[in-house]
Amino acid sequence: MILRDYQSRAIDLVRAEYRRGRKAVLLVLPTGAGKTATASQLIAWAVARGRRCLFVVHRREIVLDTARRLAAAGVPCGIVMASERATDAAVQVCSVQTLTAREQHPPADLIVWDEAHHCAAETYRDIRAQYPSAWHLGLTATPERSDGAPLGDAFEALVAPITVAELVAAGHLAPIEVIAPPTRLQSAIGATPADAWLAHGGGRPAVIFTGTIAESRECVAAIGPRAAHLDGSTPRRERDEILRRFEAGDLDVVSNCAVLTEGWDSARAEVCVLARGCGSLPVYLQTIGRVRRTGGNAAKRCLLIDLAGAAHEHGMPDEDREWSLDEGQEQRPKSDREALSTCGYCGAVVRYASRGPRCRKCGAAWPEAERVEVRKQALVAVAAVASTRREREDELARLEKVARERGYKPGWAMVRFKERFGFWPRARRSA
Repeated sequence: MILRDYQSRAIDLVRAEYRRGRKAVLLVLPTGAGKTATASQLIAWAVARGRRCLFVVHRREIVLDTARRLAAAGVPCGIVMASERATDAAVQVCSVQTLTAREQHPPADLIVWDEAHHCAAETYRDIRAQYPSAWHLGLTATPERSDGAPLGDAFEALVAPITVAELVAAGHLAPIEVIAPPTRLQSAIGATPADAWLAHGGGRPAVIFTGTIAESRECVAAIGPRAAHLDGSTPRRERDEILRRFEAGDLDVVSNCAVLTEGWDSARAEVCVLARGCGSLPVYLQTIGRVRRTGGNAAKRCLLIDLAGAAHEHGMPDEDREWSLDEGQEQRPKSDREALSTCGYCGAVVRYASRGPRCRKCGAAWPEAERVEVRKQALVAVAAVASTRREREDELARLEKVARERGYKPGWAMVRFKERFGFWPRARRSA
């Protein structure tokens, strides 16, 4: 496999960190930059020296997809999963759930953590304790948890060899335009996703991200037969067929709820419709990244239809971000765990994204999810955002100082912040 220059540089930088004695290195490559291809070379290098490797993914559903991608990159591997025959391959792919559930762990000298921003601190520590002598390699495009917390508790060094803007300039990713409401909307979107795509998408191939399954289904019904819906309960074969039809040009739109944010992208897709609030920077960037591969088409141009104005909060997609293991971009006061649903009849707890229409234990129908409000307003081109993260942090600090000096309640600074920027400030980490 012939690597791009930045991929070769990434490998050199990672190996240099290992030589310095760092046992856990986080490799940051933007979506579409080829994290699997880059990691496969490091894995092949380790296997050639008699090492055993474990490639860990964060969901059971993508174990098989990951094994196929590694094989395509020249790394044959086994699969650690109940439904798969065990092999003695030097490289094994498994999910975090499988590792935590089993008492016996596969031997490994190198552990690769795919989508490493999902590494919950406690789970990561428990697994790492089983491999005290192993090297660890984290792979991610967004090196912080969904609550904005950094990953310094899991990794010792961070390597970021190239930015999104540099990938665009080199022709590896397609440039993207943004249209959005004039300001950030809270708990609302500026148009229905179907209306927004029909008005602004120009019939171009699109992937739509909604906040609920019902909203995704309604979107597909409004667009018509050349659109299809996916969610976590969609059978694998049906999902694969829908994505195949999209790539073949038989569908113009794939709408989904909590399925295509990671682990899939399309060189054919040109439009990303973000029809959800998207309070998480990693989710914002991961979602946009699904449509930016060029597939060799140097003329490709993408469009982000940002219906909640998330760009006003998170910044432009190509904005340079100074990632750190010690400081997240902006910490959010919410859990890093996946959204769960609890059945009100039998108490069963399942992942929201794959719960299906009824509880699998007792058959009771799930209550209808809360729908996002549609506040119709004109969408405008966004070329730059009004404030940077640092400017917002400085302003919040100034307001808090004023509140202390004048004896105001702490909430005064937060209200003044929202009046200026259009959204609430994020929680500060304790020192």
